[in-house]
This record gives sequence, C-alpha cells and structure tokens, in this order.
Amino acid sequence: MSVQHIIALAVLFVGCKTPPVPPLEDLPCDVANERVGARACVHNIADIEDWDSLSRPSTIIDRRGNTKWLAPANPDSYIQDTLFLDMNTYTLHWEMLAAAFPDAFPGLTHTEYSRMVLDPVDREYFSGDLVEFVDRDASYFGFTIWDDPSDVDAVLTEEQVHALYDDIASRMGIRPLFWVPNSRLQRDAADSWGETDFPIHTLDDSLPYEAYTQGTGIGTVRLYDAQQFAQATEDASFSYQDLLILDEAPFDVERPIAGAVTGTRQGELSHLNVRSAGRGTPNCYVREPLDAFSEWEGQLVALTCGPRGYTVRPATPEEAEIFWIELRPDPIILPSPNAAFADTVELLDVSVRSATDRRGAVSTFGSKGTNLAQLYQLTDPSIQLTGFVVPFYWYIRFVETTSWTVDLGDGAAEYTFQETLDAWHVDDLFLTDATVRRDRLDDLRDAMRDAPVDPVLEEILATAITDVWDSDEVMVRFRSSSNAEDALTFNGAGLYDSTSVCLADTLDTDSDGPSLCDPDQDNERTIARGLRKVWASTWNVEAWEERDWYGISHENVAMGVLVNTRSKDEQANIVAFTGNPTADDDRTLVNAQFGEWDVVSAEPGVAPEKTFVTVSTSGEVTDIQRIRQSTVGSGIVLTSQQLTDLALALHRIEQQWPIDEPVPDGRTVLLDTEWKVLEDGRLIIKQIRPFLR
Repeated sequence: MSVQHIIALAVLFVGCKTPPVPPLEDLPCDVANERVGARACVHNIADIEDWDSLSRPSTIIDRRGNTKWLAPANPDSYIQDTLFLDMNTYTLHWEMLAAAFPDAFPGLTHTEYSRMVLDPVDREYFSGDLVEFVDRDASYFGFTIWDDPSDVDAVLTEEQVHALYDDIASRMGIRPLFWVPNSRLQRDAADSWGETDFPIHTLDDSLPYEAYTQGTGIGTVRLYDAQQFAQATEDASFSYQDLLILDEAPFDVERPIAGAVTGTRQGELSHLNVRSAGRGTPNCYVREPLDAFSEWEGQLVALTCGPRGYTVRPATPEEAEIFWIELRPDPIILPSPNAAFADTVELLDVSVRSATDRRGAVSTFGSKGTNLAQLYQLTDPSIQLTGFVVPFYWYIRFVETTSWTVDLGDGAAEYTFQETLDAWHVDDLFLTDATVRRDRLDDLRDAMRDAPVDPVLEEILATAITDVWDSDEVMVRFRSSSNAEDALTFNGAGLYDSTSVCLADTLDTDSDGPSLCDPDQDNERTIARGLRKVWASTWNVEAWEERDWYGISHENVAMGVLVNTRSKDEQANIVAFTGNPTADDDRTLVNAQFGEWDVVSAEPGVAPEKTFVTVSTSGEVTDIQRIRQSTVGSGIVLTSQQLTDLALALHRIEQQWPIDEPVPDGRTVLLDTEWKVLEDGRLIIKQIRPFLR
C-alpha cells in the first residue's frame, strides 16, 4: 500500500471501530493462497497477461474481462494491502474472506460483509469491481466502489475516491485507468466536484437493453426506486414469487426472487448478477424500467430476458406454481402436530430418551422446547434456567375456536382463524401476491393479539408458574416453540416472537402498568398477552415466506410455548458454535456482546466480540484466540475463565448430543447455541439447535 493511501485513509477513517487482530505480517494473498490451496488473490497486476490469468471473460458488449478488488478503510484493518480476487477461485468477496482468513472473519455472513463495506461510519474495507472496457479497438480499465445507492449521506467523497484511485493505479502496470461511478448518487456527486485530479468515466445508460442472465421467470411485478427498494427489503415486502423492476442496480438482493430488471447497468460480477446466474433467474438492464413496466405493476407475468431484448406476457397461477416449485429447494416435511396432549410439562420431565421419544416431543411441544429439554437432561443444573413447555393443543384450540370478522370473498362475516387460513391457502391471490399476503397476515396477527384466551389455560399456566417459581412476581419468558424451527434441515432462527410475562399482572384487578414484576416495564405483561403474541407470530410475514421457500406445509405448522426464567441486566449475550460455520475449522467459535446488546440481529455498525477456543479431544482448553473486540463498551466481554467454562461445557454437550436426521453428503453438523452471563455472573445456556455446515 502506498504511503499516500495509508495517510489519506487514516485521516478519513480515524473514527472507525476495527478488529484488535494485528495486521498480517505476511502479504494477505500469500496467506490466503496457501490456506485455500489455490490462487485466491493477488496484490499487483503487472501486465495484460496477469490480467487475463485472474479475470473472468465478459459476455457484455463493451467489456472484455472482470475481477473484484478490496482495500482497507482504516489503518487498523486486518487486511492492510489492497488485493484483487482471482475469479477462477472466488467470485464473491465475503466467500473469499471467510475461507481464506477464517481467524479474522470467522462465520462471516453476507450481512456482516455488507456492513464492513457499506457503512459510512464503521466501514472497515472498500470494495468494488475492476473491469476491462472495450471502446472500438481500444480498451481501458475502470473500477467501481460500492456504497449504499439509496443513502445520499453515504455517498463517497472526492477524497476517498482519489485515495483509492492512487492506490489501485500504483498496483497496475496496465493503463488507462478510470473511476466509474456505479449509481446515480455517485454520478451526481462526481458532477458536483468539477475537475478532478483523477479520470472519471461514466457508463452509457442510454443503451436500450443489456442481458446478464438470460431466461424466463414468473412472478408479480414490483416497481421500486432506490429508497423504496431499501424499505421493501427491510419490510420483507417481496419474495421468490416477485419480479423486481428496480430504478437503480442495488448492492445485492439477498432474498430469492423470480427475476430482476434494473435501470442502471450492472457489473457482470455484481452480487445480484452472481445470485441470478446461480438460481437461473432472468436478470437484465432496461432503460427507464419503471416507465417500461408500469402497465404490468402488480400483475402476475412471465418475464423473458433474451439475448437482444425482453418480453413480458400475462401468466397463470398454475404455470407460476410450476416455475416456483422448480426454483425452490426440495420440500421439507414437518412432524405432524399432536392435537390431543394438553398438559404442561417441566423441561426435565419431557421424554427425550430415544429418537422416537424426541420425534413425539417435537410433535407435541415444538423443536425449541424439545431441544432445551434434551439439553438440560444432559447438563449440570448450574448452567440451566428453570422452565416448562406448553403443548400445541392450546394453540390449535385457539385458532380453531376463535372468530373474527373478515371478507373471504363473499362479504365480511365471522370466521375462525383456522377457517380463514384454510381459505387463504387455496386463494390464488394470497398465494401469488406478496403485498396482498403481507397485508392479510398483518391483519390476522392484529386480530390474534386482540382475541380472548381460554381462561382454563390461564389458570393452568398460573398454577404452573407458581409451582415452578413459588412466586407470582417473578418475570418469566414466553418463547416460541414451533415444529417449523430449530431442526437440522430448517433453522428458522429469528422468525417468531418471544415476550416477557408476569403472573401478578394477570392476577391483579386492573390493566394499568407498570408491571408488578418489573417497574421498568410500563405496561402489564399478562399471561393472555404473552400467549397471543407468541401464537400470532406463527404468521409473521418473514416466517410464512421462509417456510414457503422451503416447501413447508403451512397447514401443518403449530406453535407451542417454552416458558423459562427471564434474565434481566445480564452481563453478556453469547452465540457459540462447535466449529466455524463458514470454514473447515472445528475450534469453538464464541460471539459475545455486552449486556442486552443483540449478537445476531444487531443494529448497523454494532459487532460482537469474536473468539476462537481450542478444545483438545481429551477435553482441555489449549488455546484462546481473541479475534475481534466488541464495537460497544470497552475491554473484553468474556474473561478467559468464562470462555474456558463455556467451551468445556459445550464440548461435553457435543459428545452426547443425538442427531436423529440423516446428514446430507458433504455436510457436517455443528451445534448452534445461545448463552448468557447473568447479572450475578452465572453462565447459563438458553438454546441449542443443529446447524449444517
């Protein structure tokens, strides 16, 4: 890296929070290439022969080849040398980082990578494409830089682009080199800079059409500008049943879709293009697509991106369903819910001795409750939370006997929740239109959260809570435990809701807050409220879409409730794996965060402490490698003793944990676990699920 680049980036990004891992002593690509056994990246491109050896040939009319680049955004970044990917080995940055640098990027997810390169405050790296463009008989090279195309406050500055231009140019023996703005916001910014000390080339968006992945997709047309698309992504407003018509080419579309059309030209190695090619779904550029597709908005159509143009025609629900079946993975079959068993059972009394017992427990209480019952019957009480499970019986009774007013096609009338769901799941509009589906499910959840709960069940749970905790003022946690989560082939993490419950709030004679169990809670936390919240979350939009993608029968889904001690003012939240989920590395991976900060669904710019713990086959901790500090608070989240205690406990669990389902060829089963350090310093485990690596 040039001295100029280091100084420029140090000045620009002195406030960024970065991993404490010291920069590599060796060149990063030497380390990466040795680890993966192939050329993952290089730091310099000496000549056209070098370029041809690492780039991927392009099929786009004005381009000859493509690769990707990555550069540090601050002087403490783990990778301190700008690098270029070898496209023969990796086509996505985050996959290369996870595989080639597993110590620095253990379990790196696409979401984490996006934060690393898009967040204007906590950016750790810059990244983009490097392309050889062809203009008549001559060629030139242009690089793009990714920022958030929907956020005017995140657009690159002239100083940032200049520093990156100088650095990339210093590593290339081939010319000419230009910076290529890849969004309208970047082009507008460049126009405002006037004359610059580095050359800029703007892509020609006057072309009428360009195909990236040719083919036909069937779905409902959704039109979004950049800001609308960002909001739709956050709201889960589209699915694999939709064709996205986007005014601006996005950084990525991670959720499966039926096809895409963008109004700005895409890089051939963009995330959207790579994903579209992998799925076999159409993806093309069309000039002014929001106008071109306006007449089709909200309609079910077949879109074909061909070699020289696109076609659109109306599609039927029947042919759409055939296309969607071919697009989705093989269906997952759930254990059928047991609608006959009505008793609550304490975790240590759930029958889980054999595979048959465990299948029966999942059919009765759901996966989360069954897994925790199995776990607690294998572990020391010192790391457990007291609890019991509520069976499916009561959820099934709730949806089959509770009515609301809804129009199912013949005008508003009274129908039970189950009658409503049965009608919707044979309704082509509900099944094919994500917007209609989202609105209906939102209404259904609202109705469920307002519906009465059987007073018999409230009395049963009041007795159970009193028996287990010997108090009506102990706050407990009602947690989802469905038969569609925490399984080997369907993880379902984060799809459903949990909430805190106070028996004393149920027993008092008013509905006024604050909660009698916790004055920090402004509202009462009654049993009925907790049940309704967990039960209603069965029909969260994200849950429906995720189940549907995996071919899970919604009619077969049921919701139990896991009830255990609520922990407040904890010292740490922890997610630990029995191996690195993104690399062939069986060290214990521990992600920990201070207090009540979330480890998995963190706010932008918030990242947990990451540590590898090595446990020998004889059950001894032989090494603790701290990879990254938490970006909140100061100091370490977990002490070495806490890490040792956790890793040894997890090692013992792993030795005993049964795997009842067949493991797919080429996959390894890890255990994905959640822990807490309570206010009193006690380490407890609160959840376990299998994870396929």
